Amino acid sequence: MTKLTKAIAIATSVIGLAAGAAPAQDAPEWLGGELKKPLSETRIGITVLYPGSNAYQAKYAETAEAYSKELGIQATVMDPQGDPAVQFNQIQDMASQKLDALVVWPTSQNALIPAIRNASRDGIPVVTSNSPIGEAGRRYIVGHTGPDDCAQAEQSAEMLGDALGGDGDIVVVEGTPGYSVSILRKNCFLDKIADDYPGINILASQTAEWNREKAQTVMETFLTQFGDQIDGVYAFDDGMGLGVISALQGAGKQPGEVKVVTCNQFGEGWDAMKAGWHSGSNKQSPIDDAILAIQTAVKVANGIEVPALQGIETPKVTPDNVDEFDRPSW
Repeated sequence: MTKLTKAIAIATSVIGLAAGAAPAQDAPEWLGGELKKPLSETRIGITVLYPGSNAYQAKYAETAEAYSKELGIQATVMDPQGDPAVQFNQIQDMASQKLDALVVWPTSQNALIPAIRNASRDGIPVVTSNSPIGEAGRRYIVGHTGPDDCAQAEQSAEMLGDALGGDGDIVVVEGTPGYSVSILRKNCFLDKIADDYPGINILASQTAEWNREKAQTVMETFLTQFGDQIDGVYAFDDGMGLGVISALQGAGKQPGEVKVVTCNQFGEGWDAMKAGWHSGSNKQSPIDDAILAIQTAVKVANGIEVPALQGIETPKVTPDNVDEFDRPSW
């Protein structure tokens, strides 16, 4: 058994579902209904934001491919490279093939709505994953799966606020502007800071587009502008957080001198926390994320009703409890 297969089995167990694949002619225990046709004849299209951009998305795409094979379904995982126009065309192409269901990790809140609408109107159920589609498009999807990004942002605000004792100057490293996850992880963080930590001042906020190298450059610029005035940093994900830490190390800072808090911890972020560089994040598994999306797509492909929203757990990870969590494999 490969490490990925073991991880999938564990993740499936964690979210309360049967581990391992059922024979193609039998309904899996988690399906909650009857198969309209064998799993081997079920065709699902999957388009994922940008698997080449960071470790989380790469693990999500890898899991989607491996778990689909394990179930015995016919699935194609596509990479739009973060481009809404490319993903728009991918959705249209998959819909023209009359697939049984589509899983879309959206690159844009609103640009994809016409393509998703067309698929829905053609009778092809669409599940959005990880990042919500814009409000105007939600009537055209059968369900959404993934983390609660607002809750994560509020957790990050709490962890950074507490690490600073409720007082200090911080900078913010954002994801791609206009992307729903970016909007939620920004606004919910800002609201929580303003409401519960009035002693914290935000010096500056700038996008690094979910890119580790760009985040390092952004943080280097912040250090040039503000120097020792910076007490803390909030980065929208751990990949960018690692770029921030690299900039702090390059500037000669000591572990913990500047408090760094992120969302969805990576393996290297777990290491950085153990080493004292990282003050807080939360567990968010791309394995759980991908498995839940695919199982939901299989359900709707078989006419089984699913909740409008299904989440994955994202508990806080801090230096105080980091040893309670396994090191992420992504």
